[in-house]
This record gives sequence, C-alpha cells and structure tokens, in this order.
Amino acid sequence: MDDVGGASPDHYGGGGGGGSIRLVCDNCGAAEEYNPDDAEDGFFSCRQCSAVHTSTQATAADPDDFHVTGAMSFHRVSQANKTPKSRTPAPYPTPYPTRQPPAATDFEEPRDFVTGAEAWGEPEELGARVRWRYMQGLQVILQQQLEVLVKRYRVGALVCGLAGTIWVRWVATSKVFDEIWAWKVLAEDEAAQRLKCSASGGEQKPQEVKCEWGDEALPRKDRRRVEFIFLRSLRMMLPVYSTLSVCFLACHIAREAILPTDIYRWAMEGKLPYMAAFTEVDKLLGSSVKHCPLSARQLFRPVRVIGTWQLEAAAGSIAQRIGLQLPSVNFYAIAQRYLNELSLPIERILPHACRIYEWALPAELWLSSNPLRVPTRVCVMAILIVALRVQYNINGQGIWEICETGRNADGSDPDANLPPSKRPEGGTSEEFGTRELLCTLASAYDKIDVAHDYSKDLHSYLKYCKDIVFPGIACSVEEDHLVEIFQDMYKGREDGNPKARMEERRTTNGVMNKRCRDGTSVGARSFCASSSEMQRIKSEMEDHGFCYLPPRKWLRSNGYLHYRRKTITGSLVCIGHADYYVLIRSFAKLAEVDVRVLHTSVLKLERRLAWIEERIGRSLDALQNPPIS
Repeated sequence: MDDVGGASPDHYGGGGGGGSIRLVCDNCGAAEEYNPDDAEDGFFSCRQCSAVHTSTQATAADPDDFHVTGAMSFHRVSQANKTPKSRTPAPYPTPYPTRQPPAATDFEEPRDFVTGAEAWGEPEELGARVRWRYMQGLQVILQQQLEVLVKRYRVGALVCGLAGTIWVRWVATSKVFDEIWAWKVLAEDEAAQRLKCSASGGEQKPQEVKCEWGDEALPRKDRRRVEFIFLRSLRMMLPVYSTLSVCFLACHIAREAILPTDIYRWAMEGKLPYMAAFTEVDKLLGSSVKHCPLSARQLFRPVRVIGTWQLEAAAGSIAQRIGLQLPSVNFYAIAQRYLNELSLPIERILPHACRIYEWALPAELWLSSNPLRVPTRVCVMAILIVALRVQYNINGQGIWEICETGRNADGSDPDANLPPSKRPEGGTSEEFGTRELLCTLASAYDKIDVAHDYSKDLHSYLKYCKDIVFPGIACSVEEDHLVEIFQDMYKGREDGNPKARMEERRTTNGVMNKRCRDGTSVGARSFCASSSEMQRIKSEMEDHGFCYLPPRKWLRSNGYLHYRRKTITGSLVCIGHADYYVLIRSFAKLAEVDVRVLHTSVLKLERRLAWIEERIGRSLDALQNPPIS
C-alpha cells in the first residue's frame, strides 16, 4: 500500500518529511542545520561559539498525545505565552501534511523533525554506523600524518606501505568488525551496570544479561546512551592515539631515525595532524549527520597527547598483537643524530660506540609493550656515554675542577703540570681532548631547547590555542576586535623595549647564558670552572639526586671507574664526580629523560659489559689451561 504522507512516524520521529531545523545564533550570527540528536538536555548549542539556543527546545512526548505532530516536535519556548496547548488523543499518529516554506523573518521558524526511513531503529544498525564512521575517520587521520612525515620531515615513502599493512592487521586483530560486536558491547555494559548496582545496594545480584531489542526503535534517551557506549568501546579497542603508534612503528621498521620524542613534539605543537585533525574529517568524508549521529569532535578529538614512554609501549603492544618480529633500533642513525646535535666528533666516537653495541646487544634496544621499561633511546645514550668515558678517560680525575681554558694566561698547557695518570687523552690543542669535550657538552646543555614553539611568546601561544587547542570555535565581531586591540598593545610594548627582547632571546629554558670572568660566553675554547660555577654544579647535582664526589687524589688504578648508589638518610642517592655529571646531564636533557634514569641505564650496561668480559676471561683461561683427563 502506498504511503501518501511518507513513512510512518516512529516513537521519536514523524514521517519522511524534513529531518532538521535551521537555527541562527543570537551571539555570533551563524546559521546551522540541527537534528534532534544534537540537543543536549533539550537545548541546542551553536557549533561556532557554543552558545545555547534558549529560544528553541526539543521535547519528547507520547505518540497518542498529539493528533498531527507525531511523537516528537520542536516548539518555540516563549516566556510570554505559557498557556498549555489543547491535546486531542489519537490511537495512531497521522503523517505530516505538506508544509509551506516559512516566511522571511529575522528568526527562521523551526521545522518539525521527521526521521522516517533514516531512523536508527535498532542498536545493531546504530553501532554499525558509528563504527564505520569511526574507522573511516581514523584512517583519514593516519593518512594525513603519513603525508606530513613524508613531505615535511623527509621520511622515506616506504613508511606509507608499512603503515597501511600494520593498520589493516591491527584492525583485524582487534575484532572490531565482528558480527556480534554491538551485542557484546551492550551486554558487557549492562552487566557492568548490574554489578555496580549490586555492589552499591548490597541486595541485588548480577544477573545474566539478555539483550532483546525487537523491531521498535529505541527511545531517544536510551539511544544517546547507546551511542556513547559504542564510542567508548571503540576508543578502548582502537584509541585515537593508535594512529601515532602506527606511524612510529612504521618508521621503526623502515629504519628511520625518528624517535618517540619527535612524534610527541610534532603532535603536541600541531605540526603532525592529531590535536585538531578532527576538523578535516568532515571535509574529506562529508558531513556525519547522514552517516553517524555523533559529530567529528565527539569521535576524534583526543583528550590528551600520549607521552613518549606510552607511545613506544603502544607501538610495541601493536607489534606484539599482530605478531611482528621487530628488529632493534637503528643504532647507527640515532647515535649519529645525537652526536651531531651535541657537536661532538662523529668520526672518532661513533665507531667505538658501534663496537660496544655489536658486542653487548642489550635487550633494551628492542621495543617492548611494557610501559614501565626504560625507552630504547636511553639505552642508545648509555652506550654513547660508556664509549666517551673509555675514549676520553673520564674517571674522576677532576678535569672539570681544573681551569678549562685551552691555555693559561702565560700560554702554557694546564695539563703539563698534571701527573701522567691524570692527563686526559687527546690533551693537545690539535686534538679534541677531554677539556674540549666537557666544555662543548656544557655549552650544548645550555643550547638544547626542549620547550615547545608555542611557549616562546604570547602571540604564538594565543595562535596555538586558537588553531590547535580550540579549533572550529569562532568568536563574535566584538571579541575579534578586542583580541586585535590586545595584540596591538602587546606588540607595541614588545617593539618599545628591544633590550628586554634581546635578553629574552639570550635566555634558554630560563637559564641565562653563562659568562666567564673576562666577559666571554661559554664555549669549547673558553670556560673557567670558578668557585661559583662549582657551587652551582654541586647544587644542581643535589637537586637531581646526585651526591658530589671530590676528585680522586690517590689513584689505585687507571682503569674504568664504576659508580655505585648508596643510601643516605634513608633514600637511595647516586654518587659521581663533576666530570661524569657534566657528561651525563647533556645526554639526559637531549633524550628528555631524568638524569637518574640515564644513570641507572649506564650502570646496567656497565654490569653487562663486565659480565661479558668475565666470561671471555674464563673462556680464554680454559683454552690456555685445558683440564687434564
């Protein structure tokens, strides 16, 4: 039988007529189309400025209460007219009549909401639409991230194919496309609710959950709850940050020198699409109103940026779930990058570090799904530190305490007065010696900038908040004008005080560039460890949990010095000389980890190397003195 008036109205919608209303915001003047699903507690919010439309309210009623308007309609809320409307009960709601276009007024009259055949009748269909939209959006975000990595950061195009394969296998392993996924999610949620009620009341007991949906549509209140139940399940199975983990895992397999700190920094600063990537989903996939009741902001806006430790652990977990046999990190590329950033001689240090890497092969160089394990970059730093200590004989001789200038005032070499056991290797002016190494590391420590780009000045921070933190939120004309006034005031004050601006540029991370007594800045060729400088170093060591050791006066051996941790006043404290601390703090700041974490990794590597040497010694003794049979 033909339906003249459209589809029959359901429990919360009318026939197959208009399905949305057009509202104009009184605050910013933006005109948008809204569905009943967009209402929160009966009211609608502007998508531009988040202002609440108090003049329009979504109401739900029983279908038998109205003769013409069906089960749900939008009514103008008027404070002047509070007289209740007359209602004529009817056994069945009648279809909507043909409506005439509204007259041109200042405010567009809302239209009755009619869902018709497009209603999300059963939870299975609703869950399928939410799931499909969510998976499509994640794939679009992943493609944008890979495009930025290849075009902007010169990563090899191989990562695109690897990331695609990893993503497909990861989605298949998660079993998000199982046929009973929607039923299972709702059953688990209902069981959790019953268990919660039982725990709080003490009388009810958890019962077996039976989901019998039938052919009727869900009420609107239950439907909104089901939508967010599906979304919560999807975010637990495939979180938004999994796209970052897949990108890092693809770079790791492709042997790229990309670290978790890079992914985190680029995502945090908005250079890698993540924080505001949801604004591009609707542009590439179309509006979500026709396909999913949830908006892109609700689906894909991340709550926070995952940390570097969690990012590496998530990548290891994905590789473990899909059965990937991962190689170790690209030690050569990462070590070369670190040495280059610290301005250290690569040709001299890197070959020795690679020998230690090939000899020891510590397990910390492989990705792990344990979020509490030390990151792989810390192990790379530990190998470099051990190689530097062996090459430059940094074993507590007190080089940092001695004047670190290349020459004394009379032109003599300060190392000439040192005993042979305390003379650092490569102490001549033609070579890069221990003094130059420590001075270069001290200078690099002050130059390493771990702050984000948006935190350098107020204008950058405001632009970051507008484009990354709060994207898609438009301001009114008055607010834009007020922001321009404040920006002009800030710019004028900055231009009027150039001296303060120069001082600010000379400051890195709140630490002013150090000056020597003669007024020269810190450098590899001119630095004097004065008494005030030594006091600062001692104070910094105490702040980082280190106990300062004075230089060794009597050397029992000229070999490698192994540091230990000891208990002082009930707490475990790291002990070390100033030479060692100056060396380790620069690498820790570059790796963005705590100094004690890197020190612990160095001690662990030293124990492993000592164990290997002991086993080699035993094997050689056994070969020289074979047992007599």
